[in-house]
Amino acid sequence: MMPAKNWLNDPNGPVYFNGYYHMFFQYNPNAAVWGDMHWGHCYSKDMVHWIHLPVALAPDQPYDINGIFSGSTTIVNGTPTIIYTGITNTNQQVQCQARPANISDPTLTNWTKSPLNPLITDPNGRDPSTAFRDNEDNYYLIYGYGTKDLGGQAVLFTSRDFLDWKYLHPIHSNQYDTFWECPDIFKVENRIVLKASLLGRDFWAVGDVDPDKLIFTPQNHDLGEYIQLIDHGRFYASKTFYDPINDQQVIMGWTSEEDNLGPQRGWQGCHTLPRTIFLSDDGYELRSRPIEALKTLRNETSHRHFTDVVLDTKIPFEPVPDVKGNQVEIVINWQFPMYQNLDFGLIVLSTPDGQQRTSIGITSRNNTSVMMNSDLPGWDYLSVPQITQWSDCQIACNKDNKCQAWTYVQDREINNNCFLKSGVPLLTSNSVCTSGVKQREAGEQIVWVYMDRSLSQRNPDAAHEPIHAPIWLQPSAINTQWILELDIFIDHSVIEIFEPYHGRLALTGHVYPEEENANTFAVYVNEPSTTQGHIIINTLDIWNLNTIWTEGHKFF
Repeated sequence: MMPAKNWLNDPNGPVYFNGYYHMFFQYNPNAAVWGDMHWGHCYSKDMVHWIHLPVALAPDQPYDINGIFSGSTTIVNGTPTIIYTGITNTNQQVQCQARPANISDPTLTNWTKSPLNPLITDPNGRDPSTAFRDNEDNYYLIYGYGTKDLGGQAVLFTSRDFLDWKYLHPIHSNQYDTFWECPDIFKVENRIVLKASLLGRDFWAVGDVDPDKLIFTPQNHDLGEYIQLIDHGRFYASKTFYDPINDQQVIMGWTSEEDNLGPQRGWQGCHTLPRTIFLSDDGYELRSRPIEALKTLRNETSHRHFTDVVLDTKIPFEPVPDVKGNQVEIVINWQFPMYQNLDFGLIVLSTPDGQQRTSIGITSRNNTSVMMNSDLPGWDYLSVPQITQWSDCQIACNKDNKCQAWTYVQDREINNNCFLKSGVPLLTSNSVCTSGVKQREAGEQIVWVYMDRSLSQRNPDAAHEPIHAPIWLQPSAINTQWILELDIFIDHSVIEIFEPYHGRLALTGHVYPEEENANTFAVYVNEPSTTQGHIIINTLDIWNLNTIWTEGHKFF
């Protein structure tokens, strides 16, 4: 067999062909509700400006009559070839193939299903990923599956001709969930990454593949551990692909609605912005940031720039002057004192009086190793037995490689009072809890970026709970201050937040303000600095964004 480093050596992306990016997506052409799933189709020259095309695949055969589910596209001998999951007339999940009816058509509008469909009928899983090759031109394919004994898994197949597929075994599995969806395996910076959708989230793991056994082994943490989230918000069923023009691996996710009014709006869910994927310097952490081409959406005539705004006291609501918008990009560079209890941020999609608003905030603590009267709710994986005091709970966490944080609940019985967590949830006040975060390198400190949606909308059936992402900051030489830049995209009801420089944070959520004038920006400080250090906006840049749609035009 070939050496492991050459096992994934075919970077053909599933959606780039002859100068155009092609995006396919599950789509119900008849209503904004689940059912009658087709494959919609758009194409683009830059992954930013898109043109709608006719439906690519419709459920019209016995092997897919109950729905065209997820799949991927692979370049096979120079031809883009779709592998998708069809739902049969008996509701079995099978894997099918389609190819362009006219390979010379740059839009790839029409597709022809293989007369050999279905190509794979067992096991009963779904969401085949982009295929890859080894050094001997064998193709490999994975898709999502699950069993009681192994839990969720990605099952592996091989083929020489992309038609006759042989089942091998699960390439990886674990017990964090009973079924995996939308798995992907790909290379980033010559490292192998496996991602999958489980527990309602998208997770990743960096690892190795044994060249003989063809088994993936995570090198550090595994899929299903909350330190391994691709995005800490509403992000699921993502798809990665290789972009040969910019030599980058790109990921796009599906962000589903968080209210009950989709059918009234006429649409349900959307793709997230395309993000480039890269690794941390040590090669163990997956990072992402918006692709560079998204800057072409900025309306430069709308640009507003602010510098050196000092927030040195408690501020409930202070509007940003002369700026309004609900389809905008915001780049804000915060500077704030180290090791203090702080809570501050930027308000968006607000009415002028602040009665309806969404807060994008940062909260920090002077010491996160032990936080009295504080809870870190969620993301538990173990209740440690025989714990009688919070210090023992902290020790248990420090000894466990999986543990990232802990909470001790003093009014609980022994064996149900110390909870270890595979990520770091958002801090909340609780008088019966003591919590802590496992510390990293000297001086490095965790803070939380959050989206407060308690006042975002009046609809009781919309999401109001906060969403958040923890981020570890390294000390700066500037006046003992932390420095944190955020790149925020707002598209009416969708907010995507990134830490663009290092790519350590991605957070996606939905809000649905009812008021038409909910387009004001403001700043706030709930907990100010208690020393001479100040909370400072070093720079704040805001642009209105142009539409991504170029309907009525062609690229050629």
